[in-house]
Amino acid sequence: MSEPIPLLFGLYEQASVGCGGAPSLWTHPADERLGINTLRYWSNIARTAEEANLDILFFGDVLGFYDVFGGSEAMGLKWAVEAPANDPLTIIPALVALTERLAFGVTVSTTYEHPFSHARRFSTLDHLSNGRIGWNIVTSYLSSAARNFGLDQMIRHDDRYERAEEFLDVAYKLWEGSWADDAVVADKAALTYAQGSRVRPINHAGNHYRVAGPHLTSPSPQRTPLLIQAGWSERGRQFAAKHAELVFIAKSDPQEIRKGLEDIWAQAQDRGRQREDVKSLTVLRVVTGATTIEAQEKYERLQSNYHLQAQLVSYAGDTGIDISRYADNDPLATYTEGMTSYIMKPDGSGKPLTAGEVKQRFANVTRGSDLILVGTPDQIAEKIEAHARISGSSGYMLNQLISPGSLNDFVEKVVPALQKRGLFRTTPQTGTLRARLNAARNDRLPDSAYGASFRWHHLGH
Repeated sequence: MSEPIPLLFGLYEQASVGCGGAPSLWTHPADERLGINTLRYWSNIARTAEEANLDILFFGDVLGFYDVFGGSEAMGLKWAVEAPANDPLTIIPALVALTERLAFGVTVSTTYEHPFSHARRFSTLDHLSNGRIGWNIVTSYLSSAARNFGLDQMIRHDDRYERAEEFLDVAYKLWEGSWADDAVVADKAALTYAQGSRVRPINHAGNHYRVAGPHLTSPSPQRTPLLIQAGWSERGRQFAAKHAELVFIAKSDPQEIRKGLEDIWAQAQDRGRQREDVKSLTVLRVVTGATTIEAQEKYERLQSNYHLQAQLVSYAGDTGIDISRYADNDPLATYTEGMTSYIMKPDGSGKPLTAGEVKQRFANVTRGSDLILVGTPDQIAEKIEAHARISGSSGYMLNQLISPGSLNDFVEKVVPALQKRGLFRTTPQTGTLRARLNAARNDRLPDSAYGASFRWHHLGH
């Protein structure tokens, strides 16, 4: 029997008081998320993650308030649902300076950002972190964000992906094709920093962007940051198969995850990529104690500080459907520009959930279908191992229920149990984020990647 391969493990965060899976749990007496405006809070999180050898500290982000429930942002503000939304791109440089090995992923929307400034910002981050940066590519789903950027309504779902495709093309041209590998001389004696003949404009002219270039930043350790993507719709999986190196999965059923991953892998292989080029992290929530009874009691204390209304505010914002206007027996609308995969029944029938089914799903401390494990450290490690074997997931993204208590419990109790099973590394990862995820330890996109087709030698001189 072959030895188990260590899984990947990350920590999901948002620069918000009400974060992720159970936004109302900031009201729990042990939770410290009210400290998100301080560097002390974030440095504590980052140092704990680094000392535990987690692979990545990942920041989700939104660009508007959750204002669908009840037709205003009032309830979103009451429960701090992904609010306030501080900018993680200003937090990460500070944490890069406080850490040596921890990698960072950060969400940036292709719908409201411009590829030229985006490419410069990520090249700078990649330089400063020595290649410890990944970009979570999103197209955004909040109508409030659209209004914040001057739009009367949100761009349609598939149109957002079309825009994202061109955004990626521009970014690849800047990162991969604007500077030759030998462009930087940095020779004081020769009075030359870079050879002008080895730096070129990109002269992109498309449906959404016109960008002359050249890229303003010299080639960084990874050039293109590690590419992360979380879309699970049909269009989202197509996008992942073309671009993603790490897929973020907010599902729990291992068979459903396996089916989705097999679809992505098959599409990736059709594009000339390898299955192993696309890794994955499944959202994980953990409640653990020394005994099963202790773990269950801890879960019940969480439940006493959990509020369904906050969860429904989150659901309404994610999907674009104001569930407060539905009777329990009413099926939800299937037309939405929000997260369509959150609306449909998981049985493959193609039918939408009813409002009552959504409320039942969120009655306890969970987020819909996401994975939550309650038990002793050994029980949790056993369940993670079984889940990974069936799902094919490369690893798990811890989403704290109580911060920093959930992280501390995972690090102090669950990690040793995982290490006993060979599922968690005992030595730190080094090198760029991309090099850590491929057997060849390459810093750059593999030659089979779509983005590699924009390299200097592919595009001519």
